[in-house]
Amino acid sequence: MVIEAISSWYVKNFAYKRFVINKDGIKAPSNPDNNKKYLMYIHIPFCEELCPYCTFNRIYFKEELAREYFKIIEKEILIYKKQGYQFDSVYVGGGTPTVLPAELVRVLQFIKELWSIKQISVETNPNHLTPEILELLNDAGVNRLSVGVQTFNDPLLQSMGRYVKYGSGAQTRERLKSAMGIFDTLNVDIIFNFPDQTLEMLIEDLEILKEIGPEQITCYPLMGQDGRDSEDPLGGRRESLKREKLFYRTIVNMLKKDYKPVTVWCFS
Repeated sequence: MVIEAISSWYVKNFAYKRFVINKDGIKAPSNPDNNKKYLMYIHIPFCEELCPYCTFNRIYFKEELAREYFKIIEKEILIYKKQGYQFDSVYVGGGTPTVLPAELVRVLQFIKELWSIKQISVETNPNHLTPEILELLNDAGVNRLSVGVQTFNDPLLQSMGRYVKYGSGAQTRERLKSAMGIFDTLNVDIIFNFPDQTLEMLIEDLEILKEIGPEQITCYPLMGQDGRDSEDPLGGRRESLKREKLFYRTIVNMLKKDYKPVTVWCFS
C-alpha cells in the first residue's frame, strides 16, 4: 500500500510535466536497466468535462479520437517490449482513463500478456462507478481504483462544473459505497482550499469519507498553473497559505485516528 501511495503521488506531481505530446514525433526510449522492474504510466487525456482547477494534460472526449488513441498506446507498448523493458506494475491516469472502459481493459489485458504484472492502478470519476464498469475493471486485474471526488459539497461541485456531469455529493457518496470491497485499495481524491470553501465544508467532506471508510484518502491543495485563463474563477486563484495550513492541519487531525500519512497528501 505504501508503494501504491508513492506511485500515485509521483504521477500526480510529476508525470503530467513529462508525458506530453512531442510534435517532432515519438523518440525511442533509452535502453533499460536489465536488473530493474519498471512502473508503466499510461496517460488517457480525455475528459467529459474540463474542470477549471485541473493542471494535467487533458482534452474533451471524442469517441473516434479516443479509440484511435488506445490503439496507438498498444503500438507504443510494443516498442518498450522490443527494447527489453520489464514492467511489474501499471498506473493509468488522466484525464479520465475509464471514458472507454472496454478499450482500457483491452490494453490492460494486452500488457498482462507481455509481462507478469502484480499491480494495476486506475483513476476514474464518480459517474463511472457503475456495476458494469466496476466488474470490468475487477475482472481485468485492477488492484487499486482511485476516484477523483474533489468534494461532496454541491455548491462547490456546481462552481467547478462537475455537478451535472459527475453527480451530486449524495450520489457520489452512494457510488463510493457500492465500490467498497471490490478492489484491494479504493482511494478517494479530494481537493481543499477552493475559493469559497469554508472549514465547515472541509470537515463535512472528511466526515463523509470516514463514514465510507476507503482504504486510502488523498487530499491535495488547490494548485494554480501559469497560463491559466485569468477570467476563470478557479484556475487563476489560490487562497492564502495561512488558510491552506489550517485546512491541512484539520485534515491530519481528523484522519489520524483511522489513517496513517504515507506521503504529505496521502493517508492509508
